[in-house]
Amino acid sequence: MKSILRLTLIAAVSAAGLCLRGGSAIFDPAASAANWSFNPGAEFPGASGETAVDPAAGKVTIRAEFAEDSRYAAGVYKPELPPGIEKLRFRVVPDRELEAQIRVVDASDRNFQTARTRLAADTHGTLTLDLANGEWPEKWGGKEPSAAAPLLPLKEILLIVNRGPDRSAALRIDAVEAEAPFINGKPFRGEAFRFSAFGCDISGNWTNGTNPKLKLAVTAAGTVRPGTRLAVAFPDMFRDKVVRYEVKPGESAEYEYAPPLVLGGNAFNTYRIGITLEQDGRTVAGGATLLRGADSPDWSRRLTSAEVRQSIIGCGVHFNFAPQPAGDFAVWHDYERIMKLLSEAGIKYIRDDFQPRRPDGTPGAAPGQLARLKAAKKHGFRVIAIIPTMADQTLDSFLEGVRGLVSDTRDDVAVYEIGNEPHNFGGWIPRFGGTWNARQPDNSTSPWLLEHAKYAKAAADLIHELAPQAEIIGGGCVTAANIRYLQSGVSEHLDGIADHPYANMLPPERLMFGTPFEGRDGVKAGGSELTLPEVVAAYREQFETMNRRDLSLYFTEFGYTTYVYDGRREREQYGFAAYTEEAQAAYIARRFLQCFTLPAVKAVLQYDGVDDFGGKPFDPEANFGLLRADLSPKAAYFAVQNLATLFDGVRYRPELDRLLKIEEQPLQRAAKREHLLDWEGNGRVLLKADNSLHAHLFATNGGLRLAVWSGQQYSGEFANRTAEIRVRGKAGSAGRTVGTDLVSGKCFDVPSRPDGGDLLLTLSVGNNPLAVTFF
Repeated sequence: MKSILRLTLIAAVSAAGLCLRGGSAIFDPAASAANWSFNPGAEFPGASGETAVDPAAGKVTIRAEFAEDSRYAAGVYKPELPPGIEKLRFRVVPDRELEAQIRVVDASDRNFQTARTRLAADTHGTLTLDLANGEWPEKWGGKEPSAAAPLLPLKEILLIVNRGPDRSAALRIDAVEAEAPFINGKPFRGEAFRFSAFGCDISGNWTNGTNPKLKLAVTAAGTVRPGTRLAVAFPDMFRDKVVRYEVKPGESAEYEYAPPLVLGGNAFNTYRIGITLEQDGRTVAGGATLLRGADSPDWSRRLTSAEVRQSIIGCGVHFNFAPQPAGDFAVWHDYERIMKLLSEAGIKYIRDDFQPRRPDGTPGAAPGQLARLKAAKKHGFRVIAIIPTMADQTLDSFLEGVRGLVSDTRDDVAVYEIGNEPHNFGGWIPRFGGTWNARQPDNSTSPWLLEHAKYAKAAADLIHELAPQAEIIGGGCVTAANIRYLQSGVSEHLDGIADHPYANMLPPERLMFGTPFEGRDGVKAGGSELTLPEVVAAYREQFETMNRRDLSLYFTEFGYTTYVYDGRREREQYGFAAYTEEAQAAYIARRFLQCFTLPAVKAVLQYDGVDDFGGKPFDPEANFGLLRADLSPKAAYFAVQNLATLFDGVRYRPELDRLLKIEEQPLQRAAKREHLLDWEGNGRVLLKADNSLHAHLFATNGGLRLAVWSGQQYSGEFANRTAEIRVRGKAGSAGRTVGTDLVSGKCFDVPSRPDGGDLLLTLSVGNNPLAVTFF
């Protein structure tokens, strides 16, 4: 293949299955003429005929009538061959003695033809197409005239019936068998089902085994709308394979459905086969039946927060703002219900404000805060407690509150965060003066930041004294201001820096800090490409300068809002773009995946768990949630849930990426982009578009996982890209790879084949990042 896209795929490679399983399997029962057409041997005119199903045998048959100058006729077979097939055996029966052979047309339009095989009348015979070691006594034409063997993929396979002494001949194809080094011979087990909808009663029962079949029974009332169809959809990475049956009003019918299991199917997959009713081209009712491979794990199971052993995934919460079920944050009052939902998504960190004084003004945690901490611990969350910093409070009064709060909460808080966005909250800029990025006109640091840093340093020292086991983080500003905060001098007890890397209106791999903005910021806060890894590298460089290599990064807020755009924010340079829920899900998944590749990042928290302010449709601040204001899940909720389970215990090791090579990632010309955005509108800061694929191998508690995603902007304009990825040393996983769409959770087989000791994957990559597990 010559075209490949940038993938977000996740492949988990286990140590099992290091040897190949050779064998053969029925590839196509040849019971349908859909894959066949007739070729009259046009270069020798006069033959006529057809390829059609023989009513008696139920098999495709090539029938030919030869004229005086005819020499052959052929059935033309155009299958989609899965990767790794070495041989195809056509089991045939001629109606008389004849000679037959195979011709193929390869990817370069070059013809290759086997020697003739003599077949006895009314006797089973075999025509073998050997793609691995075949001999080709005749070959001609094509764009690669020197090619000695066919270039894959094949365009056509011709079964040639040569003219004999008789003027007619017929060749019946009983089956097409495939031989490959990986053939599954294990059985499948299906689940029976029954449902009723729109006047239809539908049931299904499986015949289990290595060649499973589903018996469908449909009974339709006389009131059923004409044109209703029953659709059976088999999950496929490229496009689901759908068979539709007409539902006739007032009639009953039975159908036998054979799932299209390639090379015996994947024993490690569970196929979720859609069973739906369609009317007017739309799905109106239905569900799915599961067909489970003999070695398949439970792909539908998701880990809770308590079951997740190690993760950087988190989200913000606002329980503190809802002591009563009223106001803009009223939904957060039911904290038990929300914690349960977030726990079921596998989220490990939650972050909330903790007032350092009780309602009566005494230092310490309020009873409601302590109750929420106990509930969070029960659900398995690691709590990040924000300690608000207020500019109108004396340092002594602030520290008194910190002492009381930490003394009350130290057994249940994992991380204390000193302050939250002091350039926005706490009154620091109005009281002490300065700018949002802490850069003064002479490139000195704004007074507000220097004053806030005094409070943060004193608090860190005190927290360490009271809770030495807790992690302590500070900063909480934009990246450029955080760099200045580090340069101002921080406590030796500080464990990390809190940053809020919102991409605002950019894809998740990009930020508005880096070389093009150094004139604005006055410090190095990124690189020339304005990418997230460059921002992390700038932090690490600053840590190195300070001789504080022990410091980590905590991305305690990032997110994408799904508000309705009304045109009022057209010219906002740093405003938030309005995203669809589908784009929000894909971008959140991509940000988490990229952060998995950055060992300096210790926690990443999406903002936030639930839409605030009642989910006001036109308010950007009201639509960041994983859950809507009525607590129904958005697509992003399921994306986080999928990531939390598949990447439990994620650990990035650069040497694993050296096992990967993206062999091909073609992209249609019309789909390529030059620029993302002219940031200032004057051509000075042109953000380049990223047309490539990202692919990374990770160690997780479930084995190695490969993550692949496209760096392009989310778009529904073009079809998916195709990519080919090499995984060195993993040939033993051929035919045993299972892909997962990280947003929808859909599982599918990933075409794979051995190449020496390596494994070659063929992937279809669209808007959603993918996960592939290798067994």
